[in-house]
Amino acid sequence: MPSYCWKIKVLKSTGSFAQGMEVEVIKHNTTGSPNEKEIKEAFELKYKLKPPSGIYGNKHIFEIKKPF
Repeated sequence: MPSYCWKIKVLKSTGSFAQGMEVEVIKHNTTGSPNEKEIKEAFELKYKLKPPSGIYGNKHIFEIKKPF
C-alpha cells in the first residue's frame, strides 16, 4: 500500500501553539488519519515543545488536511 502525507495546521493559538504552525505526518500502509500520539510527536519533533494533552481532537484548534 502507498504512503499518505497528512498536514496538520493550528487554526487558533492555545497554550504553546501559535496560529499557523504546521506539521506533516506520514502514514504508511493505511488510509486512516493520524492519531493523537502521532500528531503530538510531530509537533514535539518539529517545534521542540511540550504541547498540552487532550486538545488534538478539537476541530476548532486543528485543521487536519486529507492527502489527495
